Amino acid sequence: MTRFDEVGMRIGKFLRPYAVIWPALTAALVMPSAASAMLPREIQARLLAAHNVARTEVGVPAMHWDDRLATDAEQWARHLARINALVHWGAQGEPDNQEGENLWMGSRGYFPVEQMVGTWAAEKAAFRRARSWEDNFQSVGHYTQMVWRSSTRVGCAIASNAQNDFLVCRYSPQGNFFGQKPY
Repeated sequence: MTRFDEVGMRIGKFLRPYAVIWPALTAALVMPSAASAMLPREIQARLLAAHNVARTEVGVPAMHWDDRLATDAEQWARHLARINALVHWGAQGEPDNQEGENLWMGSRGYFPVEQMVGTWAAEKAAFRRARSWEDNFQSVGHYTQMVWRSSTRVGCAIASNAQNDFLVCRYSPQGNFFGQKPY
């Protein structure tokens, strides 16, 4: 079992209380626009709902699905699957795209999307303990991007190689600006 598998199992326990409300949240939220080339509408809706559960918990308005962001995420997810590593956009000299980004990698076919996003949502525990979110950015940055008040749109994609699935979510407007509070 890889480290990501173990984290995913812990996150699954964290998400169980939400299992009852997921269908209602999915139905109540703005449904994604036309399906992206990569993800079926049902998966888009589940990814969006997973983000919006975390946002609802802190009183931040729901995000909406953005196909352009999903297309950008799809291109990067395919790249990550080819290199079999997590590398943020821009780390290899790519131009600033003005998009926030969360990355996830785990054993292929093992995790539902709720667990993938749940690993980011679980950072909330470290966020609450931090004196300043900036001081603990490595431990809470995925979570803060998810709940960043001014981020109103999200688009995600999943790509796989023989060993791993790669989830990339892109956000606009981007969040995680030092000197500002997430919400």
